[in-house]
Amino acid sequence: MLLVIVAAFVASLTAFSQRQDVAETIKEKAIKGNISKYLDGATGGPQTMLLIGSDRRKGDKSAYGARSDTMMLVRLDPSKNVTTVLSIPRDLQATIPGRGVAKFNESYSDGGPKLVVQTIKETLGLKVNHVAEVDFHGFAQAVDAIKCVYIDVDRKYFHSNVGLVYGEQFAAINIKAGYQKLCGYRALDYVRFRHFDSDIYRAARQQSFLRQSKQQVGVAQLFTNAKKLKEILADNISTDDRLASGKNLQRFLTLAVKSAGKPVYQVQFDDLATPTIGGASYVTVSNAGLKKAARTFLKGPRQKGEVPAETGSTAATSAPRKKKARVPGLPGSMSYAKDAGRKQAGLAKIRINMPVFYPTAIVNGAEYQDASTRGYRMTTAGRGRKRVSAYRIVAKLSGSPGDYYGVQGVNWNDPPILKNPSEVRRIKGRDYELFYEGGKLALLAFHRDGASYWVSNTLLRKLTEKQMLALVTSLRLSG
Repeated sequence: MLLVIVAAFVASLTAFSQRQDVAETIKEKAIKGNISKYLDGATGGPQTMLLIGSDRRKGDKSAYGARSDTMMLVRLDPSKNVTTVLSIPRDLQATIPGRGVAKFNESYSDGGPKLVVQTIKETLGLKVNHVAEVDFHGFAQAVDAIKCVYIDVDRKYFHSNVGLVYGEQFAAINIKAGYQKLCGYRALDYVRFRHFDSDIYRAARQQSFLRQSKQQVGVAQLFTNAKKLKEILADNISTDDRLASGKNLQRFLTLAVKSAGKPVYQVQFDDLATPTIGGASYVTVSNAGLKKAARTFLKGPRQKGEVPAETGSTAATSAPRKKKARVPGLPGSMSYAKDAGRKQAGLAKIRINMPVFYPTAIVNGAEYQDASTRGYRMTTAGRGRKRVSAYRIVAKLSGSPGDYYGVQGVNWNDPPILKNPSEVRRIKGRDYELFYEGGKLALLAFHRDGASYWVSNTLLRKLTEKQMLALVTSLRLSG
């Protein structure tokens, strides 16, 4: 998914001088099976692109039997303040034309992209203008080509197949909690992971990766890596042949240019459930929930807080307005737990040399994760990059397989994740930076003596704004 977005931006930079070259590349790699007749031919206005992340191996001639780990819709509409993105859960219960009720992912296995397009129209009522398939190897290559991505990893992800029989094995992973740079196949491991939680959390990880990578990669960097990215495009992406038309390509690239600086907005289904039906695990959404998600995808959200311009935007930007706020009290859903927080600070201080702030409050029922909390060293970005201390304190919400919130500290004054805050509030003599995503408070940060500290909401944004404010204002400096 990142590869397609990056490739679109790179193509937009080179299209006006090398459009024919790009068109020929697209034509050579076009998706087989006359998919164009299933696509919406109206390409004069906003467009919807379907991105498919496939595990098909290079040189695999068999059609479908390959699986899709990711199916994501992206809406390019310059008239809106955001670029909307809708991840479709692979286990979503859907009616597949000619097949009946099944998991959404089976539309790809049974009939490839054209059946996926038909199923999207049947399930969500959305029309698709263009389709792009990306293989796993291409994703890893693209991440390396843009010099990796700094990601706020919510918890420890670990699985080893050592000692397990074949039927018990799945993708190995070893990524520790905390803000860090992910490259190549480690980034792929992160966005593909779904064991121990669910497909819903994997979609949230993928969207988080997309947002943070887009925030870090500006137009200048894409231009610098244009040649390499075009090679990756040629080797690892297949699109509909309609995109190879000079007129259609020009329209699409113009939209990409106009949309490049807009924030990515993750559209969510409000009433997701994960029942077991006939012995199989499904994701279900009501008809009202499907219609609401489709409507938000097309029209954009009602978003709280300012929508800041992204890195690389040519639009004028201004500093967020500072607001004074009262010191929030502790919500009834939280309790004071100073001793438990101090214990986490002790774990976080190991092997680092920086002040550690720890929470003296905790969400009721949440448990600190000793195996994920840690102190570590990392390398900053830019010409003046250096090794610095960092730490992460991790807590898990009760009754949830994948909702972890955390406290992060890093001896780095301007990490990429803290660019363009939505708002700044002054509480009890300290300025706090607020970052909203989808109308929900995703992150709260402050700076002290050249270091940055923040509280991260869970992947599904389960913490309320009051809880987030209470956590960040409860932070105390470890002795």
